[in-house]
Amino acid sequence: MPSYAIPLSTAFIWFTVLSFLGTVPWTIYQYRKYGYFNIWRNLVFFSFIYYCLTAFFLVSLPLPKNRNDIEFKHHIYIQLKPFNFLSDFNTIPGFNPYQLKTYPKLLKSFIFLQVLFNVALLFPLGVYLRFFFKKAKKWYIALPIIFGVTLFFEVSQLTALFGYYTYPYRLFDVDDLMMNTLGGMIGFFLAPIFLFFIPSRDQLHQKDEVYSSDKVASYGSQLLEVILTIMASQLVGSVISIFLFQGNYTYLSQLVMGGIFMIVLPFMGSKTTIGGKIIKLKLLLPDNKRLQSLIYRFILIYAPSIVSHTVQSIDSFYSDRTSVIFFQLLFFFITLIVWIGLSVIIIKDWVQKKNTVFFNYLSRVTFIRK
Repeated sequence: MPSYAIPLSTAFIWFTVLSFLGTVPWTIYQYRKYGYFNIWRNLVFFSFIYYCLTAFFLVSLPLPKNRNDIEFKHHIYIQLKPFNFLSDFNTIPGFNPYQLKTYPKLLKSFIFLQVLFNVALLFPLGVYLRFFFKKAKKWYIALPIIFGVTLFFEVSQLTALFGYYTYPYRLFDVDDLMMNTLGGMIGFFLAPIFLFFIPSRDQLHQKDEVYSSDKVASYGSQLLEVILTIMASQLVGSVISIFLFQGNYTYLSQLVMGGIFMIVLPFMGSKTTIGGKIIKLKLLLPDNKRLQSLIYRFILIYAPSIVSHTVQSIDSFYSDRTSVIFFQLLFFFITLIVWIGLSVIIIKDWVQKKNTVFFNYLSRVTFIRK
């Protein structure tokens, strides 16, 4: 089991990074296509990424110490005898296939657990394929996919990660091909037991059809619009800071770009923000207070950030005076309270299923779906 800890932990770390990088574009795609963020669809999507990473790392890690590790030069690379693991069972001390009382020793042996692991490795893939194909009669499509995946794993081992290493460090085993494929097909046929707890693809599509334009954007999409707009302003502001001010005034540049993206462009006639354009949201403003609403909204959104930046500037001032240290701590706790309060308001409103984020509600700004 310790040998599996590294692949599992590595997969978890990479999954965290990839899921973070994939969250924004996938969420954008969801909103643009369906007009809402489907939790179940994304749960299946991200769990599939994690499973693929875990499976690949389990058959690939740990890696050799270096690319030309001669330790593996004279190793056996291929095992082409089908059911060779049955003869390996006979090497287990104390096990006799004709004596039932010796089978506990078989079940506890590493050889049996390795076979069991090979069956379990592609079991989830069969479940995922059944989710996508829906019907058991499409097993003839699932079978070559499952076999192709296990063949890919075995070839990656035989070729030392497709030539990256000089010598193969894992065994190409025909038994692994058979057990992986068997496990995948078992998962495919037993999938309804597990899929019973999540909505089917047909149910997800029925919910997708409810989407229509000209409706008030969902709470989540309003938050996503702000996140995308802020990300764009930070990116552009950072670039401007680097090229025009040699990396200085970064926060000020980002703040100015945030004002341009949230106030100037919508007021000048773009009818939405940068984030709203990305996820297809239209901005509606009060007829008589368009500019005031945009400015008020910008202040509400950026106030916590401005407070944080101000406190950082104060904290950077070093002094031994008790009064200065006291005010630095005071401002720190004020910042902490501001961010905690902001988080509590957003989460509370989301849990209570309110239609509008507080900064849009207070500034009388409305986003609707295009």
